[in-house]
Amino acid sequence: MGTFTRRQFVAAAGTTAALGLSSSLSIAQTAAKLRCFWWGNPDRDKRTKALLELYSQKSGTQVAAESLGWGDYWTKLATQVAGGNAPDLIQMDYRYLFEYARRNTLLPLDKLLPLSDFSTNDRNGGKVDGKLYGVNLGSNSKAMVYDTGMMAKVGVKAMDPKWTWSDFSRIAGEISKVNPGKYWGSSDNSRWEQGFEQWLNQQGKSLYNMDGQAGFTKDDVAAWFDLWDKMRKAGAIAPPDVGAVNTGKVEEYEVSRGLAAMSFVNSNQIVAFQALNKNSLAISPFPRDKAGSSGHYIKPSQMMSISSKSKSPEEAAKIINFMVTVPEGVKILGIERGVPCSSAARATLTPDLDALGKMQIEYVASVGKTAVPLPPPPPKGAGEVENLLRRVGDAVAFGKTSIADGAQQFHGETIRILARAA
Repeated sequence: MGTFTRRQFVAAAGTTAALGLSSSLSIAQTAAKLRCFWWGNPDRDKRTKALLELYSQKSGTQVAAESLGWGDYWTKLATQVAGGNAPDLIQMDYRYLFEYARRNTLLPLDKLLPLSDFSTNDRNGGKVDGKLYGVNLGSNSKAMVYDTGMMAKVGVKAMDPKWTWSDFSRIAGEISKVNPGKYWGSSDNSRWEQGFEQWLNQQGKSLYNMDGQAGFTKDDVAAWFDLWDKMRKAGAIAPPDVGAVNTGKVEEYEVSRGLAAMSFVNSNQIVAFQALNKNSLAISPFPRDKAGSSGHYIKPSQMMSISSKSKSPEEAAKIINFMVTVPEGVKILGIERGVPCSSAARATLTPDLDALGKMQIEYVASVGKTAVPLPPPPPKGAGEVENLLRRVGDAVAFGKTSIADGAQQFHGETIRILARAA
């Protein structure tokens, strides 16, 4: 589902206003009873606002819609929570769920949302210390998004799901020769913390252990940096001045900017990426070491939580239920946030799915066959570690810091961050 058509909006919302979101102005002008805050992209924003508008029309409950990009979102959310002004509905990530739940900023949802149509694993992904704090809005896994036309130019007609890092380097190098100095085989993934985690999983290790400590060594970091440094020097991946522009927004990725054929993302993001790209895109598993594990696991792409300070928790729970089980809401959100956990929701969507939607469902199902267990939750301070890898990765990429010194810095500072945050 690369785009959300007028017909789909009309069918779901019963009004053409949903497509243009003209009624969003009325939300801003009306004293809202509830607030919903999420991070996202233009496509997600359109879908979520349309859903909230429809819910308001049907229930009479006004819901203020607020969204930001990933990086700005967590800064503003932390400020709002600290100031006692948290939104009622909070889009939550597995990375931060445990931290926010254990600070008593989120409301236990077990009695409000039994989720009888969710599998045990899907429910457990939103639990902290045995209680449900986040409702899974869709399952996903990490993936590589790629330009199918550019792959065909270098003779790659179909991606081997068991391809290796050696294959990746070779293919990326061949693509970089098509338009040298202006287009590259892949983005530089060395600074992306989720990519480093995936690679660690392939080595049988983890980013964090159950005690909330680093599950890797400085030698692991050095090997990761070296993997990308070799491809950087070979010209197979985008240079640091190109990669540094990418802060995680879909429109900033090299694939979206027409600068590379491959980028590393989360599988549900294929919808947003395709919406911004004229060329046909597809997704595949990450490359791996020869005969090694893929390192993939299935996780909640995002969850919806309720603030412990909400004055209308029952109404907030009804909105979440409208998102994940009610056909009208399910159709509006589609699979942009991932594959729905409810079997009834999947059945609702399947008849109208286009090739892109089917691709996402098939990808998650395929990855799930060999997936590793969901890793331990990121501990307090994980967000700071994520930013640290970007800074150190940039320093190594630009040649300001050696691989050895960068590895020592990232490993040492990670240990200090986690100890301070504990």
